[in-house]
Amino acid sequence: MTSTTSKTKVNKTFQVAVWDGTEEGEKIIVYADSGMGKTTLASMLPTPVFAGLDDGGRKIRNPITGELLKNIPGIETFVDFRAATQQADLFNDYESYVVDTGTILEPLALDWMLENVLGGENSTNRMKNIEHYGWGKGHRHLYDTMRLPLADFDALIRRGKNVCILCQMQQVSIANTSGEDYLCDAPKLAPKHGKQTPSIWGMWVEWADHVFRISNEGVVATKDDAKAKIAKVTSTGNRIINVHAPEIHYKAKCRERIPPRFPVVSFESPSDDSIWKFLFGGAWRDIPEEGGD
Repeated sequence: MTSTTSKTKVNKTFQVAVWDGTEEGEKIIVYADSGMGKTTLASMLPTPVFAGLDDGGRKIRNPITGELLKNIPGIETFVDFRAATQQADLFNDYESYVVDTGTILEPLALDWMLENVLGGENSTNRMKNIEHYGWGKGHRHLYDTMRLPLADFDALIRRGKNVCILCQMQQVSIANTSGEDYLCDAPKLAPKHGKQTPSIWGMWVEWADHVFRISNEGVVATKDDAKAKIAKVTSTGNRIINVHAPEIHYKAKCRERIPPRFPVVSFESPSDDSIWKFLFGGAWRDIPEEGGD
């Protein structure tokens, strides 16, 4: 006698609630050229622990406390990284998880993809490199692979943990339907490929609540004469953090926590944690608006 188990469809019941993320963590990307202070800045986040994919952090101390950074050793592969990120008890004593860097995580993801995502006829062959999949398919596979850590990060965010991803900086070409294309500073992750695969950096920027660029203040490029091919660059020497992007040549944003009247925040010394005081402490509220009382 054969018995069959019938599956009863359960209808979900929904209700309206206030969309409130006050108990959740913040999704942060900080990007800049090498040596601009990304790791130092992240060390001043609320009780951070690092996934030190870039070993430069071993040389860094918190500039306020003088303490060495807390790190999760042994992360060598994409699988290691995801397993550590999913290990909930690792973060019980920490408020912030710092990925140092997302730029290095991407080639680890590529290694995993080449090992696990088969290609060729009937998808039965292991590919030697991203182009061997043919027709740009490898780039799409990498895009989909780099979506996976975002789900892991979201689980931490829902637990009230902040996730801060550090990235190197690159210049990308932005298509402009109303004129000429232009260059834009963005986190150093894969650009779009063809018409079928969007940029990985764009996907991660869209995911983040806040995207901050560390840059130099008052950069001016001038040529000695009209025939000069290369301009000389000067600046005030002070570092700043771009919080919003009133100009189009770089990516920056901040959802709700810091108002647009503060497009930049100072980072004038290694111990300047103004950005975190603004983001987590609302320090900007102590600064009166221009023309106000």
